[in-house]
Amino acid sequence: MRELSSLILKINVLLVFFISIVSCTFTTQQINALNDISTQCGFQWTSLECGATSTSIFLANSIKCDENGDINRIDIDAVSDCGLNNVFDAFPALKILYLHNVDVKNVPISIYQHPVLEQFQSISTYNFKITTDNGQNDWTKMVSLKYLHIQPVVGIMPLFPTSLQNFYYHSDDSAAVQARFPFEIFTPNLLTFYLQLQVAPISSVSLQSTLFKNATSLQTFLLYCNGYSISFSVFYKLPSTLTTLQLFLLNFGANKTMPRIGEVNWDSLQTVTLNNLAIGGTIDPEFFYLPNLRIWYSQNNPNLIGSFTTEFGSRSKLTQLFITNTAFTGTLPNDILAGGLNFLDITSTNIGGQLPSSFYCLPKSVFLSTSSSYRILYDQAKFGTMGICSPTITTITSPISSLDFSIQIKGTMLGAFIPYISISMENVNGAVPLNCQVQQFGTLISCSNPFIYGQGTLTLNVLNDISPAPSSSIAFKYNAPTIASITPVPTIGGTATIYGTNFWIATRTTTDSNNYVRLINAKGTEIECINVKVINAYQTLTCDLPSGIDGGIFVVSVSGQDNRNQAFTFLYSPPSIKSSSTKLIPTKLESIVTISGSNFWNDTSLVQVSIQGIDCPVQSVNHTILTCKFPKTPFILPAGQLDVSVTVNGQYGTISNLVTMMDPSFCPNNCGSNGYCDGDVGMCICDKDFTGADCSLSTIVSNFEFGNNNATITMTPQLNDGKTSMKLYLISIIENQNEILIDQWKSITIDQYTTLYQWFGANEKNINVTIRQNPISSSDQFISFPLNSLTYRVDYYSGSLSTVNNPQFLFEFDQSPRECQNLPISFGNPTGSSVDTRFFSLNTYNVEYFGRFPKVAIVNGQNGNGDVTSNSIGTSGLFNKMVTKVNAYDCQSVSFELDLTAYSTAVVREPSISSCSTPDGSQNGNTANNKKSDNGWKIGVGIGVGVGGAALIVSAFFIARQRVKLNKTQTLLEKKLKEINNNNNL
Repeated sequence: MRELSSLILKINVLLVFFISIVSCTFTTQQINALNDISTQCGFQWTSLECGATSTSIFLANSIKCDENGDINRIDIDAVSDCGLNNVFDAFPALKILYLHNVDVKNVPISIYQHPVLEQFQSISTYNFKITTDNGQNDWTKMVSLKYLHIQPVVGIMPLFPTSLQNFYYHSDDSAAVQARFPFEIFTPNLLTFYLQLQVAPISSVSLQSTLFKNATSLQTFLLYCNGYSISFSVFYKLPSTLTTLQLFLLNFGANKTMPRIGEVNWDSLQTVTLNNLAIGGTIDPEFFYLPNLRIWYSQNNPNLIGSFTTEFGSRSKLTQLFITNTAFTGTLPNDILAGGLNFLDITSTNIGGQLPSSFYCLPKSVFLSTSSSYRILYDQAKFGTMGICSPTITTITSPISSLDFSIQIKGTMLGAFIPYISISMENVNGAVPLNCQVQQFGTLISCSNPFIYGQGTLTLNVLNDISPAPSSSIAFKYNAPTIASITPVPTIGGTATIYGTNFWIATRTTTDSNNYVRLINAKGTEIECINVKVINAYQTLTCDLPSGIDGGIFVVSVSGQDNRNQAFTFLYSPPSIKSSSTKLIPTKLESIVTISGSNFWNDTSLVQVSIQGIDCPVQSVNHTILTCKFPKTPFILPAGQLDVSVTVNGQYGTISNLVTMMDPSFCPNNCGSNGYCDGDVGMCICDKDFTGADCSLSTIVSNFEFGNNNATITMTPQLNDGKTSMKLYLISIIENQNEILIDQWKSITIDQYTTLYQWFGANEKNINVTIRQNPISSSDQFISFPLNSLTYRVDYYSGSLSTVNNPQFLFEFDQSPRECQNLPISFGNPTGSSVDTRFFSLNTYNVEYFGRFPKVAIVNGQNGNGDVTSNSIGTSGLFNKMVTKVNAYDCQSVSFELDLTAYSTAVVREPSISSCSTPDGSQNGNTANNKKSDNGWKIGVGIGVGVGGAALIVSAFFIARQRVKLNKTQTLLEKKLKEINNNNNL
C-alpha cells in the first residue's frame, strides 16, 4: 500500500511538471511571429514563454498568458522604425495589444479582423496610418473591441465596431487625415468619446441633437475639431450619465450665444470646457451653481459677458474657474474662495476693484502662474493694494469632550488654504499640531480632536511669507474626567474597572502629578491605583488597588484635570458568605462554626458574626475563612434553620438557612459520641456496630423468616427465646387516589440472605421488593447499616402508559405477642410538629424496636428529587400502619429502602396480654391481621405516644442523597435481576 501511494505521488508530480511545460509552450507559428516582431522592431525577447520581456530594461515589451497558457496580451515597444506584418492570427486568444513607437504603415488584417481582441492602443512619435491593408477601411469584424486609443493617427478613418466603450482618436497632422465623425459607435456601450482633429471631419451628415439619443451610458465627451461646423444646441440636452463635456475650436455658426440655464440639462456635469468657441452673450451666474459642477473653463471667448454675484462664495462648489480673455466685468466677492475654489484665472478680463480680504492671508506663491496646488491669477493693475492679514479667533469648542471627534474654531481672516495655516494646541505635556479642514472660508475651521486633555492654549499661524507669521491664540479646556461606576474590589486587593468619560485615549506608561488614579480614604491618605490600562478609549480603564477595607473617594486626573468636584465614593466589596463546613449546630452546646466566603478581612476586631440574631464571637479570620464560637442555645424554631450575617467595618453580608441546629426530636443527645446528625436524612448516622436514635445501642442476634408468596419478613430476637417478633410487609399502593392491594407475589431466592419479591400489574406496572438480612455492618448504594439488621427495598414502576402524581405506599408492622391495648409506640417527629415522622420505637420485654422513615426519594432515576413524608395512620395491639407519600409529579419510577434491627435494653416492659387471653390460649383483644385496607390511611395523619427505650428494632426508609458519597457495589441481587430480565426477554 505504501509503495502504491508513493507511485501515485510521483505520477502526480510528473503530470504537474508536464502540464506546466505544455502550458508554457508556444506553437511554431507563434514562435515565428514573435521572432518576426522582435526582429523588425529592434529588440530581443528574454525567452519565448509566458511572462517574457525584452532584454533591455528601458523597453516595455512583454508577453502575458491566461490561465490556460494561451497568449492573451502583447506589448511592443520598438527601438527602430518598424511596421507590423500580418502575423497576429498566430494568437487566437489575444485580447490586449499595446504598441509604442511602432511605425504602422497599413493596419494588417490579422488585427482589424481579430475576433477576440478587446484593447488596442498605439501611442507613438510616428503617425499611425489607420488605413487598412485591403483599402476597405472596415474594422467592424473586431466584435470584441472595447478600448481603442490611437495617437497620432493619419489616413482614412475606418468604420468601427459598435462594441466600443472607450474611444480615443487623436490626430496632430492637418494634411494627412481624412476624418469623419464616427456616428456608429454612439450606442449604449459607449462610455468615453475623445476625438481631436486638426481639421474638420469630412462628413455628409452634420451632428444633430439626436447624437446622444442612443449613448445612454456616455460619461465623457471631448470634441476638438478646428473649424468643425456644428450647432451649439446639439449639446443642450445631454445624457444624464454624462459628467464631462469639453468642446474646443468648433464653429457654432450663427448660434454662438450662450444659452440660458433653463435651456440645458447640465445638472450631472462635473467638468465643463467651452474654450475658443467664439461664443458671446451673457452667461447666467446660475451655471456656476450647478449642483455637481466642480471645474469650469470658458477661456478665449472675448465676447462672453459675465460677472460674480455676492452669493458666489456661499453657493458655488467650483474648485477651478478659468475665464481668461472674456468680457467679464465687476468686482470679486469678498468670500469668493469660501466654496472651495483653489484655481482662479481672471486675467484679460474687465474685473477689478478692491481685492477680497480672503486674499490677504495667502502667500505670494499662490499668485504665480507656476503654482501647482493653489493658483490665483489676476491683472494687478486693475486692483488695489493687498491688505494686512490679521487673523482673529473668537471662539472654539469649549469645553472639549472626549466624545467630540472635532474641534470647531471660529473667527475672522483665519486663512484660506490649509497648507498655509498652522494650528497647534499646547498643555502641560507639550504642543501638538492639529489636522484641520477649512469649513467656511476665513471664518470656520474644523480640526480633529487630538485628545491631549487638560487645558492650555490653541494657536493659529498664517503662513503667508510674513515674519513673524500673523497669528491668533485662545485658551482651550477639556472636560474634566467623570466616574460613572467602579466594579467592586475584594478586600485582599484586585483590579478595579472604572467607567466614565474623558479618560485617556490609550494606556499611559507613566504616572505623574498630572496623570494618575488614586483612592483617597477618610484620613486623607492617597492610595495609588497602579497598572492603569485603557480598555475603551476615553470611557473605560482598569487599575490595581492594594488590600484594604477603608473606602473613600476615587480620583482620576488627566493632564491636570480631575473629578474631585464630582467625587465618586468607593467602597471595597462587602463580605460575601458562600458556605459553611459546619452544617449542623448541636443543641445546648458551644460549637465552633466555620464560614467560607470572601472579603472577611484579617482583623478579628473589625469582624462581627451573627447567627439568627445571636452573637457568635469571631475566633479567627482571613479574607476567605472565619471561625466563630456559637454559645449554648436551645433549639430554635422553625426547623432549626439559621440565618448568618457577617459584618466587616460596617459592611455586611447575609445568607439565609446557612446552618441548621440539631433537632433533638430526631437527633437526641446530639447523636452522642458514636455518630453525627445528618440534616439531609433527618436522623443520626451511626458509626459501625452502633445504632439507635442517638447511636448509643448495639444490635443483638435475631432469626429471620422470609415469606413464601408475599413480601414479608419476620425478625425474632434470640435474646428472650423468641417470646417476641416483628413482621414487616407492603400492603398496597395508592395511584392518583386509587388504592391497589398487592396480594400475589412471586418470590425468588437470591442467596441465603436475600430474597426478591415481584408483583406485576397491567401495562407493565410492577413492584420489586428486595429483603436482605445483614450479618455484618456494611453499606449499599443507599446508606450504611449495622450488623444483625435487615433491609427492605422497594422499586416501583407505574407502567409504560402512565405516570403518577404523589404516589403513596402503605406498610404494616405486626408485633407478636398481640396486646390487649394499642401498642405504646413512640414517634420521632420534628420539634413542634405531629407529622412527618422520621422514626418510631417500641419496647417489648427486654427488646426495643426502632423505625426510621425517608425525607427524599429517587424519582425517575434522579437522586433526591422527591420530597417524602411518612405518618402513622393507625395502631392496635398487633400492628402499626405507616403511609409514605412521595411528593412529586409525573412519577414513573420510585425507589427507597428500609432496614430493621433489634437491641437489648435494661428497661423491661411486659406486654399487656393477660386480660385478653381466651381459655384456649388465643388472644381476643385484637383481630387477626388481614390485608384488607381501609380508607382512613389515605389521610396520612401522624400519631405519637411517648414511651421509654428497650431492645430496639430499627426500621428506616433511606433515600439516596447526593451528599452521601457511597460506591455502588455489584451485588448478587443485581446479577440475579439481570438474569431474570434476560429470561423474560426470551
